[in-house]
Amino acid sequence: MSKPGLTGTLKTMALPDLLQWVAAGRKTGTLRLQGEAFQVSLMFNGGAIVGSSSNDPREYLGQFLLSEGLITEHQLKDAFDLQSRTRVMLGRILVKKGLLSEAKVSEVLRLKTEETIYSLFLWPDGEFEFRDHEAPAPDQVFFNLKVEDVLIEGVRRYDTSKKIRQVVPHNNLVLARSHEITPPEIAARAFPNRIYALIDERRTLAQIILESHASEFNVLQLVYAMVQRGYVRVAPEIGAPAPARPGAGRVAKDPGTLGGLVTAAKELIERGDGEGALMVLEKAGAVGGRSPEVHALKQVAEEQFIERAYRHYLPAHKIPVLKKPLESLVGADLSPEEVFLVSRVNGTWDLKSIISISPLREVDALRAFKKLRERGIVDLIEAQAKAG
Repeated sequence: MSKPGLTGTLKTMALPDLLQWVAAGRKTGTLRLQGEAFQVSLMFNGGAIVGSSSNDPREYLGQFLLSEGLITEHQLKDAFDLQSRTRVMLGRILVKKGLLSEAKVSEVLRLKTEETIYSLFLWPDGEFEFRDHEAPAPDQVFFNLKVEDVLIEGVRRYDTSKKIRQVVPHNNLVLARSHEITPPEIAARAFPNRIYALIDERRTLAQIILESHASEFNVLQLVYAMVQRGYVRVAPEIGAPAPARPGAGRVAKDPGTLGGLVTAAKELIERGDGEGALMVLEKAGAVGGRSPEVHALKQVAEEQFIERAYRHYLPAHKIPVLKKPLESLVGADLSPEEVFLVSRVNGTWDLKSIISISPLREVDALRAFKKLRERGIVDLIEAQAKAG
């Protein structure tokens, strides 16, 4: 039976110190880390990392396979459809369909798990709890990773990230190619070739990250190398910081106190207005920093919004269709998330399918779709109505 152990925040005990504490004590159990929006769990046995899990969609198996170019979005969507009917694990479905070998799935699962662990070194803050002897999930993929090896790579990524941000300070930058012909060293490798192809003097870096289905660090590291080699340059005419998230402007200009905002959020949740509560809680986070109460309320508000959205105005089975031609939306002041979702509206896939293949959290995708519908960009139709 598991029992609570060490608890704290990554500001009071940095991740390298936390991992070394687990390794030095040869601990067995689960380390849970809660960030701004995502939760990661690391499983340990005798001080070594033997598994991990994350609720960040970008770190799911399907997204990792897309980022590696091993499957297409259509193949992933079909696999999810089969999974919803059979409840078979995604990896087994892909093997059964002949898209991947079992060895390849195992290799990708290990790489995906390592990426989940390394991503923690880029978290600005977070809360943690170590639970002694907590058993992992039965479907967990196990391996053995020494903490000292993780520390070396994690610190390297942290240092590299600081260098990258000196050249690429934010993700709203637009990039341009410096060569008409793809350089041979880029063309020879699938992932760099795909990223280079996405650089078109129109997409922002944030849009490229979403389109790639890859982690932010992996894309930034590659873009940084391309800039350093002179293959890519930052388009000088666009360089403003990323706009605020949709809906943030509807919160009152005077943020008020943290207590007042928390009270307002609770009242909105009581009235069933989960989305309104989320906007207030986002402001509360800006006013009061990390707060366990705010985080707990956000979880409640998100669940409430998701349930209400599917039940009332964004039914999962309905098919999104564009009410305006795609080309007319260029320069329509869409967020990177909205651009990604709009580009997947094909008149065939239902709402749930588009959300399932996206690298966005379900709540963020639904909020974006809601705004697109309110702006008259997207409508929803019944499946049988698309032919008529």
